[in-house]
Amino acid sequence: MLRLATNYLKPGMIIARNIYNANGTKLLAADTALDRRLILKIKKLGIDSVYIRHPFLDIEPQEILHEKTRVEAIREIQKTFELFRLKKVVDLSTISEVVVKIIEDSMDNRNFLIHLSDIRIHDDYTFGHSINVCLLSVMLGIKLNFREGQLFELAMGAILHDLGKMMIPQEILNKPGSLTPEEWTEMRQHTDKGFDILRRDYSMPLVSAHVAYQHHESYDGAGYARGLRGEEIHLFARIVAIADLYDAITADRPYREAMLPHEAYEIMLGSRGTKLDPEFTDVFLESVAIYPVGSTVLLDTGEIAIVVNTFPKLQSRPTVRVVIDERGKVMEGEGKIIDLAVNLTRFITKVFKAEEVLEVAKQN
Repeated sequence: MLRLATNYLKPGMIIARNIYNANGTKLLAADTALDRRLILKIKKLGIDSVYIRHPFLDIEPQEILHEKTRVEAIREIQKTFELFRLKKVVDLSTISEVVVKIIEDSMDNRNFLIHLSDIRIHDDYTFGHSINVCLLSVMLGIKLNFREGQLFELAMGAILHDLGKMMIPQEILNKPGSLTPEEWTEMRQHTDKGFDILRRDYSMPLVSAHVAYQHHESYDGAGYARGLRGEEIHLFARIVAIADLYDAITADRPYREAMLPHEAYEIMLGSRGTKLDPEFTDVFLESVAIYPVGSTVLLDTGEIAIVVNTFPKLQSRPTVRVVIDERGKVMEGEGKIIDLAVNLTRFITKVFKAEEVLEVAKQN
């Protein structure tokens, strides 16, 4: 699949993955052929990118979270957050059920590398973000050998870490440009507001409420709301801070396209020990695919290949299938397989953006 920005969509392209809104309604089904009307509809819905079939090799990464689990989770989070926005009484038992399903999916797929790939509508960003932060946090908790009870408390805090944003004006939350100092001051209050709501709910573990309060604290003490540093920050909040940053920079936003995973990897490394707990960051990065399955890459020989398999702790050495040889000709048949974990003299020199892949396909 190719994750392609909507500005590059053309009639005749084939949707490769179902697209849902936060209510769980299927907006577009996989295998749908796009026409001008559907492309206009996608843009009007506020969808920044969609998955289309790859022009050279149709391959899909194994997801940790089942599609049914993700759709149900986003629907329940959307309902819960909207009730909080309206200041109504909320029963968090449905969120508890969602969290249990996320933990179960994560435990079943604990040995998979993380390939996050959901598509979000502008106005639904917070809901999808909450699910991904929960999933990423749970996966890290599993790697750290957390007990079942710890995973549940961590997951509850992670999935509700941004609840306080429901108390922030929508024009600030969805502003495409930079916030003014006054708007930024108000935005920062979402951690206090979220903590204040959750600590009053007797069904909510207090440590989970502290995740909402502390997830913007920095390991070096430069964060907010209290300027905590190092192990003064609860370990759950240190974990959620890692998941929060990774999902934020790999998601499409109205003001910028998502970073590619290898770019996000470098950002995470650069934040190690300053914003992020260094030990937890190292464990997290061992579980993230630098070159996710389906990535189109340029090899040192000039060959163009598709990543077909990845391995934990060897993320920079995936298995690839060559689709265009060093002379620029499309390979006949299925192309040759190169295991970069074995062929140590071969390496990846570039990752193509989706629009670049389409340009290469047009030339061939």
